[in-house]
Amino acid sequence: MKKIFIVTVLFFLSNSLVKAQDEKIDSLKSNLNKNSINISLGPGGILAFFLPAHVSYERLFQGKVFGSRNSSIADFGVGGAAHWDTQSLFIISRFGILTGSGRSHFEAKAGVGFFWDGDLLSLFPSVSVGYRKQKPGSGFIFRTGIGFPDALYVSWGYSF
Repeated sequence: MKKIFIVTVLFFLSNSLVKAQDEKIDSLKSNLNKNSINISLGPGGILAFFLPAHVSYERLFQGKVFGSRNSSIADFGVGGAAHWDTQSLFIISRFGILTGSGRSHFEAKAGVGFFWDGDLLSLFPSVSVGYRKQKPGSGFIFRTGIGFPDALYVSWGYSF
C-alpha cells in the first residue's frame, strides 16, 4: 500500500513539473505583432554620395526556424536611391533573424535587390544588420543600422 501511495504521489508531482516547464517556455516567447510597415531613410553612404529611401512590408515568424527566443523575418520593399549623377529605383526581398524577447532586439537580414536605372535592370545582394526597439504589444518600431541598399539607415514603422 505504501508503494502504491509513493508511486501515485510521484506521478502527480512529475506531471505538474512538466506543465510548469511548458508554461515557462511559452512565457519566453515574445508577443511582438507579426506584421509591420516600415519607412527607411539612409542619410549617407559609406564610399560615395548615396541617398536611399524605401517602404517595406515585414512579417515575423516567431519561434519557427531559430528557436523560441528568436524570430525569423521576411520583408519585401520598394524604394529609390539618388547617386552623384543618376537615380535608380529598387525592389528588395530579404530573410533574416530577430533576436531577444524584450524591447531591444538585434536583427540581421540577407536577400536580393533589383535595381532599375531606366535602361538596365541589375541584380545585387541586399543585406542589413542593426538594432530594433519594439516593445511587445506596442505598434511603434524604431530601427537603425547599416546595410545595402540601406547604407547607414534610420527606420520608423508600425506593427499590427
